[in-house]
Amino acid sequence: MFKIRRLEITGFKSFADHTEIVFTDDGITAIVGPNGCGKSNIAEAIAWVLGEQRAKSLRGGEMKDVIFQGTRSRPPSGMAEVVLHLVRDERATDGDEISEIDEALAEIDERTQSSLVGENSPDPADPQMMEPGAAEAAQKEDGERRPRHWRPRRFALEFAPGESVTIARRLYRSGESEYLLNGRPVRLRDIQDLFSGTGLAGTHYAIIEQGRIGQILSAKPMERRALIEEAAGITKFRVRQRAAEARLETARANLARVSDIIAEIERQVNSLRRQAAKARRYEQARAELREHLRRVYSADFRSLSEALRGLNEQLHVADLEAQELSGELARVEAEAQRATAQARACEEELAALRAKIAEAELQHDRCARERAYQEEQITALERRSAELEAEIEALRSRLAEVEAERLALAQDEEQVRATSEELTAALAEAERAYAASMNEVAAAEARIEAARADLLTHTAVAERLFEIGRQLEASLERLAQQAEGLIHEQARASAAHLAAKSEAEKVEREVAAAKGRLGELRAEREEVARSLAEARALAHEAATRTRDLRERHARVQHRLDTLTELDARRALYSETVQRIFASDQARREFHFIGTLADALRVEPQWEQAVEAVLGPYLQAVIVPTPEDAVRASKWLRENDAGRALFLVAGLRGASLEGDEAASATVVAETLGLGALLGVSPELRATLERALAREMQTRIADDIEQAVALSLETQAPYVTPEGDWVCGGTLLSAGVERQTGESLLAFKREMRELEARAARLSEEVKAAELAEREAQVRVGELEEKSKQLDEAIGRAERELVALEMNAAQWAQEIARTERHMRVVADDLERLLEERRDLEARRTKTARDAEAAEQARARAAQEVAAATDELAAVRRVAEEENARLSERRAVVAAVGERRRALSADLRRRENEIADLRARLERHDGELAEAQAKLEALRRSVLDLAQSVETIERERAAHARAVEEAGEKLAAARAHADRLTASLAELNRKAAAARDARAALEVQRAEVAARLNYLRESCVAELGQSLEEISAVEIEDGFDLEVARARVEELRARLENFGAVNMMALEELSEAEARLQFLTSQRQDILDGIASTEEALREIRRRSRERFREAFAEINRHFGELFVELFGGGHGEMNLIDADDPLESGIDIIAQPPGKRLQNVLLLSGGEKAMVALALLLAIFRYRPSPFCLLDEVDAPLDEANIGRFTEKIVEMSADTQFIVITHNKRTMEAARALYGVTMEEAGVSKVVSVRFA
Repeated sequence: MFKIRRLEITGFKSFADHTEIVFTDDGITAIVGPNGCGKSNIAEAIAWVLGEQRAKSLRGGEMKDVIFQGTRSRPPSGMAEVVLHLVRDERATDGDEISEIDEALAEIDERTQSSLVGENSPDPADPQMMEPGAAEAAQKEDGERRPRHWRPRRFALEFAPGESVTIARRLYRSGESEYLLNGRPVRLRDIQDLFSGTGLAGTHYAIIEQGRIGQILSAKPMERRALIEEAAGITKFRVRQRAAEARLETARANLARVSDIIAEIERQVNSLRRQAAKARRYEQARAELREHLRRVYSADFRSLSEALRGLNEQLHVADLEAQELSGELARVEAEAQRATAQARACEEELAALRAKIAEAELQHDRCARERAYQEEQITALERRSAELEAEIEALRSRLAEVEAERLALAQDEEQVRATSEELTAALAEAERAYAASMNEVAAAEARIEAARADLLTHTAVAERLFEIGRQLEASLERLAQQAEGLIHEQARASAAHLAAKSEAEKVEREVAAAKGRLGELRAEREEVARSLAEARALAHEAATRTRDLRERHARVQHRLDTLTELDARRALYSETVQRIFASDQARREFHFIGTLADALRVEPQWEQAVEAVLGPYLQAVIVPTPEDAVRASKWLRENDAGRALFLVAGLRGASLEGDEAASATVVAETLGLGALLGVSPELRATLERALAREMQTRIADDIEQAVALSLETQAPYVTPEGDWVCGGTLLSAGVERQTGESLLAFKREMRELEARAARLSEEVKAAELAEREAQVRVGELEEKSKQLDEAIGRAERELVALEMNAAQWAQEIARTERHMRVVADDLERLLEERRDLEARRTKTARDAEAAEQARARAAQEVAAATDELAAVRRVAEEENARLSERRAVVAAVGERRRALSADLRRRENEIADLRARLERHDGELAEAQAKLEALRRSVLDLAQSVETIERERAAHARAVEEAGEKLAAARAHADRLTASLAELNRKAAAARDARAALEVQRAEVAARLNYLRESCVAELGQSLEEISAVEIEDGFDLEVARARVEELRARLENFGAVNMMALEELSEAEARLQFLTSQRQDILDGIASTEEALREIRRRSRERFREAFAEINRHFGELFVELFGGGHGEMNLIDADDPLESGIDIIAQPPGKRLQNVLLLSGGEKAMVALALLLAIFRYRPSPFCLLDEVDAPLDEANIGRFTEKIVEMSADTQFIVITHNKRTMEAARALYGVTMEEAGVSKVVSVRFA
């Protein structure tokens, strides 16, 4: 228990200057002063420093209103501060029961909060007990500290009796606020805990502000109950009950989360058990595979080593055979070239003679055809000329007859036209006269009908308008009364609508902003979710693609390395070529670029055809100049290196890259061999000079076509299958036994592998980069998704609160708008109706007068029109008779005129046609005669030309026969040499192919050995030399072992993804499952303990409340009698079966009155009943001090005496501070403070102490 020693106020409301008030330890302190001087500000300062959070209770709109606002001569204060100095007395508190409950809750917290789930659950009580701004700061600070546990701070027990305590509260205009206890910052909750159960915390009954004495009785039953709970000390239990319920809810949520995690981990454990079993089977299969691989590698190593030794011996024998064939091939090749040149000269001479004969025959045929055609034209023209002369004579006779007929018809037509024009003019005059008379009749009839209709109309209109005018006058009087009432209603509705709309617009802006933020967050979350799924898929695809590309690149690179090694050693070439390219001395002696095979870029479908023709020359070494070729030949002789072909290409320093070769889509017979080689134009020209016969070779689709074309043209042909035909008499065909790899195919495969290896290398780099980027992207998106989920939760809660507020204002706006629309529509309709009625009344009066005048005029017009109609009808009948006679005469003359005109037009058309035909026939006859003369002269010239051509053709035929005999002899000699050369080339090629095949086999065996060595290290981590020491048992079957290896590999492959960490992960998961299971049991135990604690709290609260209620009710009855001098007063529980949730009703029966509800009492009686209740509470649980603000104002002199007696009696235990205007109350005080306002708006305190 604490008592006030001193109060310091600075910048609080009207206390601008530092003000200090010292209170006595016991007795009554009175504060007096005129109205408006700031007396109540002292009471509010004490309530504020003790933690009052409601600005309305401090007579303000917001908390910053308690800061001094300034006057005309003083600036506003930047801070309000109140310091309350107290001292603890020797009376004990009821802390034992609370301590037991606190210890139980702390023990529960230690058990439940030790779990991994829910550790950061906020304390639900703290933010509700702190100011705006301070709550957010406290939450932020708590979030940065350790998890919150139940640790009540029993400040009252920390201070010894007689020890001073200082409580301070500060508030700045920025909104920042702080509480200090003995100079140390504390929480609002700490201040409330300090005074809990003393009547000064929460719903305090020890501080009764101005006007609150009446509110105690007018309050709701549940609000009255709060006073009893504070006196009974249940408030502390309520705080702990709310904390226990919050922790119970948190524990249940944690239990659900832990259960979910346990279920998930159990699924993981089951999965990991399966994975671990799979990993063990996988490891067993892999161990067996390693054992079989050791034996297979050892057997393969021994087999490949023996094969390599045998291949080296076969290569030595093949080199000796190749040297013998090389010399014979050079001799036959030189003789064949001379024979080929002689045959080519004969072919050229024969071709020229045959071209001359073909030209002569062509001229002879052309002249013969032209002469026959011209003779046919002469016959036709003579026949046509005779026909034209006869037709011209007939046309001239008919033309004379038709012209005579036309002249007679023209004269008759002129006479009839003149007669018709005279009759037509007379008829028109008669029609005009008749029409004029009929118009006069129609006009007269119309006038009389109009006059009669007007007379009837004007009569009816005049009568109707007089009646309408009378009705409109009555309607206008009624509308004027209705309009006045609607105008007043419209003003009231508009004011209500504007007020509601202003509030709604403010809320709508907040809702729109919240929706916008929420929509943006949701859209961003959806986009992040889509991006995350795509990123995960891309990461998986990238990893799979990277692995596949690495394997493909390794296979291609291995094959390329093997072929590159063979090409570097020129393994597919002759030994001489190998020695040239391997010798550094040769490179110094002469320049060489490469081989002819290096330069060719042949499509795969033409490789056999090119090799069939150029097979012996593909190994030719390309040198830039003839001098290099000479130096090369000398080097071969000096080093006894054998024979070789050299091709002088004039390409010093140039690249062998050429043009694109012909594709397969080109028609074969249109191709020459040069189009298939894919070489540069310079090298192609060189080849055409050096290998003229071979380069003239053309392409045929098959062997039949090749033989036929070669017989016809005497040129060499080759098929895509490599069948070669020369002159139709020498053939090289069939299927050659493959003894080695094709040189062109070998080169092509190397180029393709280089391109594939480079492309795959780039793809591997790109895939690795994409995989790294995808993994980084997944991590970023996962973190962003988590942040967005948290932000969306906060935004949704904010939006729900705003939308509820907006919905209420929208309903109010809709209601006011509907009201406004109804009133406005009614008023507008009424005013419009009124304007319409006034206009109709004015118009009706004018129309009625005009209708009466019009009726009189219409009666006069009817009489005049009747006389006029009779006269004009007689004139019209006479004109009609004359018109009928003239129409009959004009019709007869018109018919005659039309017949003559038609005949005349027909004769004129016929004359024009006859003259045109005569003109055409004369022209055609002249043209035919001219053509006849020209054709007769041309026929004589052609006959002479044919005789000359016949003589020239006979002379050329004799020369062709002689040249053919000469060519046949040359070709026979060349073919014999070519056959010999082909046979030698085939033998040499077979020898080279055999050696190349051996070289390839040796390289492949060496490559297989190297690959075997690399694979052994990669798969077993051991070298072949170490593996070869493995003992292989007798009867070991290598193929069976290989099959078992493949079976094991397939088995391992079928395992799919194997988690080799499954055993370790399973151990960790089982340990975590065991830990979480124990945690779940701890939470279950905590929930049971919390529920037990809640039952104990409710039991003790129920007992304390019943005890306090009974005692306070007894004291209330006693004090009621003492204060009223009789009567009866009591409190009743509204729901006696549930005392912890029941409201309290107060019944009072002043002396001489019936028992009734307190709300029916007078103002003074209500004040006395409220004082009786407060004094009853103080008698049950005295507060350390009590502040009463003008509670005696409603009391009369008699009741003032009773009131002062009671507070004097109770001042022995409680320190009373009374703000009053009553003299008798002042007389009871031991100290008196006066509050004045010498300076406008600034309060000042003057003290008086009585002896």
